[in-house]
Amino acid sequence: MEKPRESNVERLRTGILEMIEELGLGFGDRLPTEKEMVERFQISRPTLREALKLLEQEAVIDSHQGKGRFLAAGALLSIARPITKFESVSQMVSSHGYTAETRLLGFSAVPADPVTAERLAVAEGTPLVRVERLRSSGGQPLVYSVDWLPRELLGDGLDGMPDWSGSLVALLDRVGRRPVASTANVRAVLLPDEVSGLHGLEEFGPALLIEEVCYAACGTRVIYAMDYHRGSAFSFSFVRK
Repeated sequence: MEKPRESNVERLRTGILEMIEELGLGFGDRLPTEKEMVERFQISRPTLREALKLLEQEAVIDSHQGKGRFLAAGALLSIARPITKFESVSQMVSSHGYTAETRLLGFSAVPADPVTAERLAVAEGTPLVRVERLRSSGGQPLVYSVDWLPRELLGDGLDGMPDWSGSLVALLDRVGRRPVASTANVRAVLLPDEVSGLHGLEEFGPALLIEEVCYAACGTRVIYAMDYHRGSAFSFSFVRK
């Protein structure tokens, strides 16, 4: 299973958090200068400033004109992978320490019904691709997923039949439609009875359903996803500000 790439800015954000921990910096301490961080991470100043801006938005650091950047109170609450961080299910499963295997449960071409049409901002009846998968680790089911993608997005840029058990993020990246952000709703549910019975998931138990619409950088809606995370296998953290 191919793991989607993080952007340079995201990797740098993580690197700065690791640097803060390595240097033992605490609330009110001053960060190294931009020049020092550019040399440390071997990156451009604009990329550094983008990563620092992310940390400012997360209330991890404060910027004071002419004085530098300092650790804010939010640094004490910083979470390396908050639930608000956009990432694929594959990345999320890996971040929880699992080595996941993906099983393709179903793949079909379907017309957009009223719900999927609204979520993907397409007309009812628009051809969609529906992909149903189960991610497990060591025989333990972890995430049951259903994804819908507009068929026209895939165009003719794919060679042969795609591996639908692999990363949809990587697949869309190949045709210039890599998802970079999403809007999501989260709620506690049980798997639908028909899903549990059909796929032998009666012991799955309570799940955290993350229902999201994923967007490419151009603003196009590229995936409508319903991901059921097994409650006994995952915990999610967030910061309230």
